Order: sequence, then structure tokens, then C-alpha cells
Amino acid sequence: MTQRAYLLGRPVAHSLSPTLHNAAFTALHIDAWYTALDVAVDELPRVVDGLRAQDCLGANVTAPHKQAVMAYLDAVDDAALALGAVNTIVNTSGRLSGGNTDAAGLARWMQLSGIDPSGQPAVVLGAGGAARSAIWALADLGATSVTVLNRTVERAEHVVTSLRNRLRSVDLMWGALEEAAEPARRPWCLVVNATSLGHHGAAPTVHPSWYSPDSVAIELAYNPPETGFMVAAREAGARAENGLGMLLHQAALAFERWTGRVPPMDVYEAAVTRAALSTTRTDA
Repeated sequence: MTQRAYLLGRPVAHSLSPTLHNAAFTALHIDAWYTALDVAVDELPRVVDGLRAQDCLGANVTAPHKQAVMAYLDAVDDAALALGAVNTIVNTSGRLSGGNTDAAGLARWMQLSGIDPSGQPAVVLGAGGAARSAIWALADLGATSVTVLNRTVERAEHVVTSLRNRLRSVDLMWGALEEAAEPARRPWCLVVNATSLGHHGAAPTVHPSWYSPDSVAIELAYNPPETGFMVAAREAGARAENGLGMLLHQAALAFERWTGRVPPMDVYEAAVTRAALSTTRTDA
């Protein structure tokens, strides 16, 4: 019996998840198939209930359903509750449990990439779901403090106050995104751009003094592969990375939860490269 896994969201046509997971299923000789489903809000209860089928491994969840889907699950883990979002559902004999692999995926990729914020201050730009995941990952990796800056200061304050009781090991602060354009008293160890600007060809303004050769700037967007935020950080002397590593490792963690198998990361990376080349040829 061919097993199934799905991506639930709207829109989903742009997603790399089917490419990644189907490549891993093939490489590991697992009889399974992953499909992206464009799901309207009013269809969500019915579609989630369908995940209880015997041949279903589970699903990934993306916008706009990451929060609403919680109401239709049998259990939600602590990390997903704290982050306010479920991105992975596992079906165990008809029982659906929800979790979030974004923060853990980011933390795993940072560790493997030699990015170590332990004992250092960090800053996160933005106050949405991606920012929450970044804050959680930085706390897990031992950052001493995380400052959250956002255009709407009240949203940054809300993120900080909602996470403080869960993340007692790290000092959380908030402020206005405009502060990033001002000279820094000293360079930051790590600057994470969790705003949506990179997806639209824009970038938050970050003063060059925020960086040193020891700094790392992480753009959580992965398409385009290089953003204005990354270019500016490199010009200021910092190491700059995009969000592809987070994408691959959060996907790997979901795959592990569904199958109990570790997907081959080289297969994931090759699948992404092929998809990028195909897109380039199509756009040419």
C-alpha cells in the first residue's frame, strides 16, 4: 500500500516540499508519495480529518493554516503551542499530533554550519511566526539575550512577553525596527532577518556598525538565494547565509517523525538544486 503525506496551505504551488520529500522517499525505497494540497479555510476541518486514513503518514502545514489547524488535532506539543503554529502533523493509527520543526530545524542547521550564538547577544528583525522560531532556536543554542525589532513595536512586545515564561534562560527585549538603521554600540554576534521583505526583493536597513568579521547575518528567506540584507551584511564584513539550511532541516525533522528514517541530506540538496535550475530555464 502506497503511503501518503501532504502539504496543506494556500497557495502551495511554489513549495519545494514535494520535491524534497519525494526525492527522499525514492532514495530510501519507501513506498510513499507527497502531494501539495491547496486548501481553503472552510475546507480545513474536512481535509485534516482525512489525514486519519490508514495510508496517511501525516502532513506539513503552511500559511494560512498553521494556527487554525490546532483546533482539529488530538494533541499539540509544547513547542508548537509556545510558537503558536503547527507545521507538522503525524498520524498514529488515526490519532493526529501536531508539532513545529521550524525552530529545531534552524538550530540543527546552525550547529552543523558552525554558527554558535552561545554566550552572545543576538537580534531578530521581525515579529511573525518565523521570528518566534528564530528566538526559540537562539535560546536553545544558549544566546544570552535576543532583541526583537519590528516596524509595529507592539507586535515585538507581544512576541517577547508571550515567550518569556517559556524561555527563562535568555533575556528577551523588544524595540522598533528603525533602531537597526542607527549606529550600534558594538557589533552583534548574530542578526536574523525574519521579516518578509526578502521575499519581495526588499531589505530592512541595518547600519554597517552592527557587523564585524565575527558576525553572522541569517536571512530566513531562501528565494531569492541572495537578498539585499545578505549583500549589505557581506559588504560590512559579516558572514551571510540564507534560509535554505533551515528549510532542509525542518523538512528532515518532519520526515523523521513520519517514517522513523533519517532522509539523506545530499538528496534533499540535489533536489533543491535541480528545482532551482528548472526554474531558471523556465524563466529565461
